[in-house]
Amino acid sequence: MSWGVELWDRYDSVVNQVSQSSRELDTWYGSFFKERSKIENEYARSLRKLIKTYMPKDKKKNNEDESTQTNGFRLILVELGYQAGQHELLADTYGKECSKGIDDRLKEVKKEMKKNKKEAETIEKNLSQSYKSLDNRKLKYQKAHTELEVTSNTFKKTESDGTISRHEVDKMRAMTNKKTRESDDTKAQYAHQLIQTNKSQQEYYHQLLPAVLNNLQNLAIGNCEFFKNLISKCVKHEKDVAPIVVKCHEEMENVIGKINAKKDTEITINRLKTGSVPPADFMFEELMPGMEIKSNAERTNSMSRGRSKQALNVEKGNINYFQRKRELEKKIEAQESDVLKGQKEMKSLQLMIQTYTQNPKFGDAKQFQGELDAAAQKVQLLESELHAMQTELVDVNNTLENMKNQSPSINMIRREKSPSGSLASSLLSTQVSVSSTSGSLDGGQNNRHHQGPDSGIYLTGNTTGQTSEGEEDIYDDLSAPSPSTENTSKPSLVGKCIALYEFESDSDDTIPMAEGEEFFLIDDDQDGWTKVKRVDNRFFQDIGEGFVPTSFIQSLTENKVIQI
Repeated sequence: MSWGVELWDRYDSVVNQVSQSSRELDTWYGSFFKERSKIENEYARSLRKLIKTYMPKDKKKNNEDESTQTNGFRLILVELGYQAGQHELLADTYGKECSKGIDDRLKEVKKEMKKNKKEAETIEKNLSQSYKSLDNRKLKYQKAHTELEVTSNTFKKTESDGTISRHEVDKMRAMTNKKTRESDDTKAQYAHQLIQTNKSQQEYYHQLLPAVLNNLQNLAIGNCEFFKNLISKCVKHEKDVAPIVVKCHEEMENVIGKINAKKDTEITINRLKTGSVPPADFMFEELMPGMEIKSNAERTNSMSRGRSKQALNVEKGNINYFQRKRELEKKIEAQESDVLKGQKEMKSLQLMIQTYTQNPKFGDAKQFQGELDAAAQKVQLLESELHAMQTELVDVNNTLENMKNQSPSINMIRREKSPSGSLASSLLSTQVSVSSTSGSLDGGQNNRHHQGPDSGIYLTGNTTGQTSEGEEDIYDDLSAPSPSTENTSKPSLVGKCIALYEFESDSDDTIPMAEGEEFFLIDDDQDGWTKVKRVDNRFFQDIGEGFVPTSFIQSLTENKVIQI
């Protein structure tokens, strides 16, 4: 992945990232090497003090966002703690060679950073100048159009007035023709400048700015590779000190081998990426006779002079869908783990009940029934919350895909592939359409324990929707599936199942079941409840069809439709 493509709107953050890596080489790692050189002669106790000083104090809560460089440095210090001696010969290596290498690297990075900053300012200035030229051309076109309108109206009045001499009429006609030519000229100049400005904007967002960001990415990679090579060199010297610490050094080499500059840049992308896309092209605004012309203030707002600044700083307050996606994926993984634990707990309690039932002398099996019910209720709640998060993740993925499809780069590729997509015609016919879809699902769904479908919660309607700024979609249309509206003549069965636990019905749309009783599956799981039909009436004499807890049954067949 490339910073120029993924982080086009986070220029300042990228610069800070590279600057921070350079400062770390100087103030953090550089100081480490200097102090290490001094402390090497103080033997084990001083060495352990150094490790304590430079060990990263707080480990990041999100381990995925910790770079391999930082993690590798942490593990190297851990291995260093086991040595505690035999390091006096390393003082010269840490004190001279490392310090000189860091100073040379910092000079090189400083020079490149200055060059990149100047280049970024130049391309931004050129784009701003192009915007300014477009403003001037449009203003002249508006002025010429207004003068033509006034001259044309005056000529019509003069021509219709019989008191005006023929000479004056011809004079006004010539003036009208002149204004018409001027209006046509300014219109052509405005259209030409519009094409040039859009071309400059595309070049800025898709070539020049990505090139600057990629150069910064190369500097970040260089800093990481420099640290990797430097610490590797130090470890190589340590291996020559004594055979006692050979195992520690081998482990250090393994840790260093896991330092991956490319992975660190991808971590930076995942941490900073927003999912936004560059702005679209300007739309040509042709002025027709009699059309109302916007005021200068409105014109300025419509042209959005701050467009170039938007490329360097993402607007505050926007929803960061990419980071929301990462957060949901982590929550879903944790929730699935909790569901699995709950199901194991239910199986353990069922085994206890079975054991106590077969051996009454152990005690009363009913004492575990309450715990089993509570565990089943907990699993149903976890499954309901998991379903809500999975639905929201689908909405976020759809929103990111929609934002990606709206990218001007994708539209430009489509126009290039089109047979009639010439540059001028595509620019003059382009219309800017921005749509945003965002959806969220309330994860706090009410738990349904020993209740029928009439009292449960079911999701209906669309999973995505358009919202106004600062608002989020929620699913308001909630209703329970009505058994009466389903096929009643010949229902389709999706399989067969067996009851793992005993269940007592407490509503009209649920049915009781005995442990070991077999059922036909009518519908799939709905928020923790499954509709079934009895195979026979050996255990109960009732209608034999209704809802039971999904966690209380186990499928006996693969999913296939059975007609009855």
